[in-house]
Amino acid sequence: MDQAADDVVSEAALAAALEASGGVGFWRWDIPEDTARADPVSALLFNISPARSRAGVSLSEILKAVHPDDQAHISQVILDCVQSGGSYTAEYRVCSPTGRLRWLFTRGHFHLDEQGRPTTGCGVIVEISDSKSAGTAFAQRDGTLIDALNRAADLCLSLHDALSKFGEAPMLALAETLLIEIGRHLAARQRIARGHALH
Repeated sequence: MDQAADDVVSEAALAAALEASGGVGFWRWDIPEDTARADPVSALLFNISPARSRAGVSLSEILKAVHPDDQAHISQVILDCVQSGGSYTAEYRVCSPTGRLRWLFTRGHFHLDEQGRPTTGCGVIVEISDSKSAGTAFAQRDGTLIDALNRAADLCLSLHDALSKFGEAPMLALAETLLIEIGRHLAARQRIARGHALH
């Protein structure tokens, strides 16, 4: 297959990836290099082919898929977390090349080195379009949403970061599996909380 064919992002490919994964994906960002890589689900949700995602893309390229009305707010929360470290939780829309809108729930964490410089970010993405009832995006630094699942997500994201340096693929895969499952539970809790807020 040629490179042009590898770069094609289709609705059929995304639908198949969402079905296979249960709508949950994982991403990792090397901040100094501005190189983000993601599993096929996350890549396709942001209109990036899995082949290009494996090679690495910039944050600005990823953000192109975010709905224009959500872009500035989500970008600012991410950049604030990059500078100071820590976690964020967000819901926002992404647009496919054909114009289809999807709602995503994201939980991310950013790490700093000993000098306080940003090093890496990683997180989980859950496609929540079917259960999304509110019509507005939100993104915030964690603080008001601290609970057992959020702490577990932070610990798992830190574990994943540590294991990525260790280079043991089986342990890294286990950390990703746990993180994805935590992401599912966080998205479910967020839907419940949003539902209560609307009543």
